[in-house]
Amino acid sequence: MNVTIAGLGLIGGSLGKALRRQGWRVVYLDPAVSIEDAGDAADERLESSGGELVVLAAPVDASIRMLHELRGSTATVTSVCSVMAPLVDAAKGVRFIAGHPFAGSERAGISAARPDLFEGKPWFLDAHDAQIEQMVRDAGAEPVYLDARQHDDIVALTSHLPQLLATALASLIEHRHIDERFLGSGVRSMLRLAGSSYDVWRPVLESNEENIRSCLAELEETMRAISADDFDRARQLYERIAK
Repeated sequence: MNVTIAGLGLIGGSLGKALRRQGWRVVYLDPAVSIEDAGDAADERLESSGGELVVLAAPVDASIRMLHELRGSTATVTSVCSVMAPLVDAAKGVRFIAGHPFAGSERAGISAARPDLFEGKPWFLDAHDAQIEQMVRDAGAEPVYLDARQHDDIVALTSHLPQLLATALASLIEHRHIDERFLGSGVRSMLRLAGSSYDVWRPVLESNEENIRSCLAELEETMRAISADDFDRARQLYERIAK
């Protein structure tokens, strides 16, 4: 089996490492990563995208540009971005299936890649394709099929909002010069995401802005209620969540 991975960062590099262990031949397109730095994540470096199966593993905006370049291609194209709908909208003239492995790290780049990153994790896809499903399973993940817009609405709450909250909380702690001795295990766990790269997250937050704003509005309403004098509502919420 052959695959071209466009973007050899954390996700693309981890995918390359995992697939090569399963006998795949992996070529990649990423001018920022030398073949020496790629190591066991790839067999060869390309100057332009091609091949029967192409995985877009670049940030959302770069992946959308590559979709435009691939129009008219006979390749089957998929993605690993944490949003789906903007790529689906951009994929006219491309045999494209949006994908999102629900795995990651606050670290970025090929140096953080590891072959077990996807082990036992869900890998969301918006349509069926036997070759892509085989790739997902060989990477150690489990295919889960979900409409692209429904996916983006869900991850706004479960992935994108937590990233914003972690960064905002870290900023507030820094602004108040809080001694690290006051940071218990709970808050340290929350702050882990604050180490994530802005260059990676900016296009994600921009492309899913509407869903994120909706989640923020609901969160703000709930926070106002339980932090003010609505003790009955606060008690009900605590008791329901604590079950």
